[in-house]
Amino acid sequence: MDSQKRRKSDSNGMPSRPMHKNYCSSVLCSVKCTYFDSAESNFISALLSLLSSSLAVCALINNEWMIIEDGTSKPPGAFIGNSTQPEEDLIKELTFIHAEQCQRIGTRHFWRAARFGSFVDMEGTSHIAYHSDGRVLVDCITPLVANLFYVLIALCFVVVVTSCVACILNILAPPSGFFHWLRRNTVLEMCNMLLALLACITSLLAECHVSSVRPFSSVSVGPGLFLIALSGLSAFLAATISLRRTNRLARERRIQNQRMLCARSLRSWRDIGRRAEDTRPIIDFERYLDSSTATPLDVIRATPLDASRFEHH
Repeated sequence: MDSQKRRKSDSNGMPSRPMHKNYCSSVLCSVKCTYFDSAESNFISALLSLLSSSLAVCALINNEWMIIEDGTSKPPGAFIGNSTQPEEDLIKELTFIHAEQCQRIGTRHFWRAARFGSFVDMEGTSHIAYHSDGRVLVDCITPLVANLFYVLIALCFVVVVTSCVACILNILAPPSGFFHWLRRNTVLEMCNMLLALLACITSLLAECHVSSVRPFSSVSVGPGLFLIALSGLSAFLAATISLRRTNRLARERRIQNQRMLCARSLRSWRDIGRRAEDTRPIIDFERYLDSSTATPLDVIRATPLDASRFEHH
């Protein structure tokens, strides 16, 4: 009989409603409610993390981490570096290696393959030559300076990657798991601060070494150091704002849960009375409310009897 009724309903021309669409929509809604909550997103921290990443990129491509200026007030015949001649005269004599005057040192000097060489001038003084991209710098970049800049490039690259990941986590706001722990405790922002600090220390060490190689030249820090320092400051601000917002949301949620608990306890004592199942610890219920950032759709659509069973379980 049921099959005949179904055939009659189909023969009347009424199209049957596909059930898979409702199921798919419910699944998508549950996924959206469970894995993304715009109220938990922190767009200010995400913007600061993006700014930190942009500043690290600018520092990574900057070619003025150190600015070298030859003293104009030095006496004639002053020594520069390991040479007994002024740098301009030394470069003119070294036409066979196409040497250039060293005025600045940046990360671009270390992007391509390079090699070091040494030679002795006519006065018997040894010099270090740095060959890279068809350029030769004499008594400017040593192997130690190159190693320090390679470390500096690696630190800047890690800051760029971790800042981008922190920006994504602040926008998506994962409700649980390892990524939630990273976002809640601002681990990535703290790492960016430490990495930026290490980059600044590495740059200062390289500057001190270049100053020792060229004692009669003025070696000062360039914009690259300030850019990576601003990147670390932006990461610090992102971590501070994220922690303050997390604490504020937790405090507001705790107050709201206390209000719900007070209303529930008064209603249960007035209507039902003292029963064993109503003497459950309030702390467990508050922890349940704190841990659930989004309510599943199955609990909302359940009947009162099913909901009571769900609470008892």
